[in-house]
Amino acid sequence: MTPSEGDVRAVLNQIIDPCSRVAGAPVGLVDMGLIRRLTVTPGVGTVDVHMVIGVTEYGCLLAPSFASEARKLLDALPGIGVIDIELDAEFDWEPQDMSVAYRRHLAERRAATNQVMLPLRESAMDLAGGRAAPGQPKNH
Repeated sequence: MTPSEGDVRAVLNQIIDPCSRVAGAPVGLVDMGLIRRLTVTPGVGTVDVHMVIGVTEYGCLLAPSFASEARKLLDALPGIGVIDIELDAEFDWEPQDMSVAYRRHLAERRAATNQVMLPLRESAMDLAGGRAAPGQPKNH
């Protein structure tokens, strides 16, 4: 049985965007919206895969490593024929390119982080013994 486009997307989504990991909300390339185009073409007993991989910002140097990891993972998937990977030269990624499920997860993660961080900001006076901590506004 040859892999479907869904199988290919699932494999590509195993590649985690490192910036999302650092932000505490790891996500794969598909859900991040970095697989800009994907075509899975049936052949004789195999499928050929053509994809374009992008990055979130012009200065990001991760696209070649994403392509290398994608090739490695797809090579290991039975039924894959030709793998053609291009790097996106448009640099037109926008947050709306993320999957709806990941945008929801990210919003929840940010809300939870703010619940933890905002009380720390509010208690700066307490930490300084009733005085404003360095860098905090003074109450007059």
